[in-house]
Amino acid sequence: MIKKLIAIVVLILLLWGGYVAYAVITAKPVLEAHWGNVSEDSVEIVVDARLDKPLLLPLGLDNFTFLFNNIEVATLDKFEYSPLSKNLSLVVKINSRNLIRSIERYFDANQMGEVIVDVKLNLLGLIHPKFTTSKVVQQDVLKNLNFTAEEKPILGGLLYTPAVVSTEVSWMGAENNSWNFRVYVTLKNPNSIPLAVSNVEFDLFANGIYIGKGEVSKGVVIPANGMATVPLEVKIRSDLLPGVLAEHIRNGETSTVRADFYITLTAGGERSRIKLVSEEKTIRTHIMESINQILREFSTRE
Repeated sequence: MIKKLIAIVVLILLLWGGYVAYAVITAKPVLEAHWGNVSEDSVEIVVDARLDKPLLLPLGLDNFTFLFNNIEVATLDKFEYSPLSKNLSLVVKINSRNLIRSIERYFDANQMGEVIVDVKLNLLGLIHPKFTTSKVVQQDVLKNLNFTAEEKPILGGLLYTPAVVSTEVSWMGAENNSWNFRVYVTLKNPNSIPLAVSNVEFDLFANGIYIGKGEVSKGVVIPANGMATVPLEVKIRSDLLPGVLAEHIRNGETSTVRADFYITLTAGGERSRIKLVSEEKTIRTHIMESINQILREFSTRE
């Protein structure tokens, strides 16, 4: 009787082991991510997985780490799984400060970065398979910051302000909670006399939050009916960016960036400080789309 019981137990274990092996080998989970809770300090990414069959296997997750430009920006916060269920879910929490640091490296690398996802499973407390996947991300965000504006009359129509033909933004590095950019503003003088631009200022807002200011101390003279390019030194407070990031994600990875231009003109012995333009641009990113693409590639790997 005991031998029969042992044989039955062994048979059950063999059948279970065979099923588990088959389920694990043939498993093609459908993985999909979306944003979870969002705050200034942290942002959650929720990853849901749907299996074609229950694994019937005690399964844990030792590690789920998300790195961007070799900085650990996200770690596992929650893991929900049942051996009898076809669904599992995990929550990854992003450290907003670390993410800002990784974005600095993104700009340092000419707006190119690498996303790495490390996953380490725990099977029966004995087996710990590890999976790693990566993807290079490149999007020219700074190129989208190209503002233009038409001239407008001043001094009762005696003169016109220069038109903003274009702006070109270059990354100059980061230090002391400040992101440094150089902005080249090309101005066109619509007047028949030269204009001395003794000062140009540039205020920058993101999602209604004042985040930086630019200015040039060396004046330039724009020839009559001609053009000149003015370099602006712009500083952005990186310590305010986690709040901007939270709003960016809440808005569907869309942000409104507003630039306010001011100039000081000297003409005919008169000096005037004038707001040239207040212009807005919409900046869109595709972070979650890139994450889901990585997850799809991970799901379909042989």
